[in-house]
Amino acid sequence: MRRPRIGTLVGLGLVAAAFLALVGISLTSALVYYVTPTELAAGRPAGGVRLYGVVEPESVRWDAPSSTLSFRVTDGTTTMAVVSRSLPTGLFRDGIGVVLAGRVTSVGEFAADEVLVKHSEVYEPLRPGQTLPPGLLDTIRQEAP
Repeated sequence: MRRPRIGTLVGLGLVAAAFLALVGISLTSALVYYVTPTELAAGRPAGGVRLYGVVEPESVRWDAPSSTLSFRVTDGTTTMAVVSRSLPTGLFRDGIGVVLAGRVTSVGEFAADEVLVKHSEVYEPLRPGQTLPPGLLDTIRQEAP
């Protein structure tokens, strides 16, 4: 039985090290941090982050001409203004938890590229008197294919 040569073992070791390095690099570049408004206000990370908070009551504004949704999110301690051109799902409303993917702008507001609504598995219709932002449904119908 022949013993493997040292060169073969070194080559296999280099290939394994290169593979592990590529996996590590791709995982770190795919990470997006998940922070609360308080953590985001304490230190502004460079690049994209995921912001979690609760939509502050009566803060949702829909500007139909510019297709811009603006609202505030809070974690109970800190409140942050959010601007998004992304249309949320029909579950979006005051007081619901949201996860926002985006970045902090130079004026200190959060520019969300994606608005994800956190919800339970239990369906609850809007309560009496509770409505979606004005003009939101019309814009969704107009932009639908």
